[in-house]
Amino acid sequence: MNRAAFLVVLAFLFLCAPVSAEESWKAVKGASLRGLLPGKELGDDVHYAYRFRSDGTFAGTEMGKDVRGTWRVTGDEICWTWSRPRGAEECYTVEKDGAALRMLRGGSEAWYGTLKPARQAPAR
Repeated sequence: MNRAAFLVVLAFLFLCAPVSAEESWKAVKGASLRGLLPGKELGDDVHYAYRFRSDGTFAGTEMGKDVRGTWRVTGDEICWTWSRPRGAEECYTVEKDGAALRMLRGGSEAWYGTLKPARQAPAR
């Protein structure tokens, strides 16, 4: 095997190796779910950031555009309805691992981000 082929095989093995960091996702339900979002911001530090208020509204940015809507907890799901841009209600189960949060629909991850204290929205 020549050196180039060896490096390709080595790179492939490295990329396919299992990740050693332990994940410990835990479902968030009921009262814990109701207290999870108010006063917090969910975002990925690049594409989106949503600030959740205790009055059941959220606002933020997505790909540089203003977004807003309402949110509520029903059963063990968080449901939100977009008012800007307008959209239908979507409901998700939620799992948390430290500050990481993922929202799932039908068992598949739909949103992933970090939950942190909400920062103030810029003055208009």
